[in-house]
Amino acid sequence: MLSDGAVFARWPGILALLLAVFVYWFALGSDHAATNGDELLYAQITRLTAATGDWLPLQSPVERHRNTKPPALFWQGIVSTDWAAHWDLWHLRYPNVIYTLALAGMVFVLGRRLGGGAAAGILAALVYLSFFGVYRYGRVFLTSAPEAFWLFLPVFILCLRRPRSDDLTWPLALAFGVATGIALLYKSFALVLAAGAVLTWWTMHRRGYGVREWLFGDAPKIAAMSVIALAMFSLWYVLDPQRHLILADFIVEENLGKFDTHGRNYFLRILWGESSLWRNVISYPLNAGLLAPAVIALFWIAFRDRRTARPDETLLWIWIATVFVVFTIPDQRDERYLLPAMPAIAVLCALYWSRLPRWVLAISLLAVAVIATGMILGAALLTNDLGLGPVYPWFVWAFLGALAVFALAGVFRSGLTRIFVLPSILLLYLGYAFFLLPFDGPLGEYDSAAQDFARGRTIAAPVNHGSREEIFLFMLPGSQLQPYKLKSSFSLDSLKAANDAFIISLPLQDRSLDNAEGIRVIGTRLNLVDRFRQDETLDMLRGNVSPHLFKKDVFVEVLRRGS
Repeated sequence: MLSDGAVFARWPGILALLLAVFVYWFALGSDHAATNGDELLYAQITRLTAATGDWLPLQSPVERHRNTKPPALFWQGIVSTDWAAHWDLWHLRYPNVIYTLALAGMVFVLGRRLGGGAAAGILAALVYLSFFGVYRYGRVFLTSAPEAFWLFLPVFILCLRRPRSDDLTWPLALAFGVATGIALLYKSFALVLAAGAVLTWWTMHRRGYGVREWLFGDAPKIAAMSVIALAMFSLWYVLDPQRHLILADFIVEENLGKFDTHGRNYFLRILWGESSLWRNVISYPLNAGLLAPAVIALFWIAFRDRRTARPDETLLWIWIATVFVVFTIPDQRDERYLLPAMPAIAVLCALYWSRLPRWVLAISLLAVAVIATGMILGAALLTNDLGLGPVYPWFVWAFLGALAVFALAGVFRSGLTRIFVLPSILLLYLGYAFFLLPFDGPLGEYDSAAQDFARGRTIAAPVNHGSREEIFLFMLPGSQLQPYKLKSSFSLDSLKAANDAFIISLPLQDRSLDNAEGIRVIGTRLNLVDRFRQDETLDMLRGNVSPHLFKKDVFVEVLRRGS
């Protein structure tokens, strides 16, 4: 079945896995790593909670963010940073990389077990780590990696057991309750619905959908699992001295709020709108990223060949369907919510690898070549805009050029397509990290003089989403930040009047502060913008890319008369 991927059983597969592990650790502390806007909000809550010296209650400068998530992620951050003594993005993120690599290990074991050899296991793990959703959300300070790990663990264990009618024993049910309870403490009590639903569906399937046998055999165990999980979640409520705020902030606002249709018809919103059912339909391909064509082909082939499907695939498909259905129920839908099903999709991709059309994988390789070429052009544009001479070391240009050629070789050589596609995607992630070198190096940081000046001062910092001002605390430790909303236009006079020091984000070529009166530039750092307003996006599509993509964050002191 896996003859096209058999090469992964030997040194190429081992080297590809080592590459994947390296890619997930490389540049882990980057400010510009692929992430989500919530990460800095969670970092802010962790830092402020650690500053109190207590595990609870959770702290936030914004009331509506106070209990936005259960405490497990914040506790994890407190431990990994030693109560914020080692306050940097690397220490916040590394536990989630461990979670993600552990999940890849589960995928390897399942792929090897179901696919009949090490080649299938390595292939499955490489597919999983090549998914962009996993790379984006599974290595940063978000709930995605631990949530996916603990929710998938029961599915993983059941897949390894020899099939029999009483798959769910009492010891397993109790252990699954603990695993699910940990997942709940990371994300929400609502996850018990996904855990209970998949066990219900699987055990009924194993019993031939005999309701009576299921009611007396498995239903009590699933109920016990759910009770244990919810009891573990309730520890937050029991231990928090401000438990009334948990009810208001998390139960009502954060969870029940996801069913708030703002006066519109719930069923119409399921079928139409920005967060409709169709958002979930495309979420699995979106999470797959460059492997989206392969995942779409997987679903089509599996549906086409469903009558001849292997029995050992069934639980994986049940899990994929369960996650889809459960996270379609709330009115708010997002591809990140479906990440717990991606390990199952990775295993199935490995099992169906030889049946995926070559041209489908060639699309992914062609996309790699295009994006690598785009990075070369972006690096050239940045070098030209900065006007400082060589900005990138020679090996970055060589690497990105070689990657484009490597990917194109996989497109045009049919014998190389299946072998090259996964390493090409992983190398592209590494290429992006290389592209970020100027932003993560001295040009992207404030110098020691600026850091010394900032200590003990209150600084107004621009925010375009969430708690973006938090990033400046990693660069200007010891300062106090006052966020202000980043707008398309700003009044320098209003910033000067309201603040003694501020940071302003400007295009690289902007010289408006050079001769401005009443201010002194303390420091400047290079920044790569990853979130754009609609007018900015339209302007970039017209070809005016550089002023919106590359910015400088200028740190300014306001000079007061008589001071």
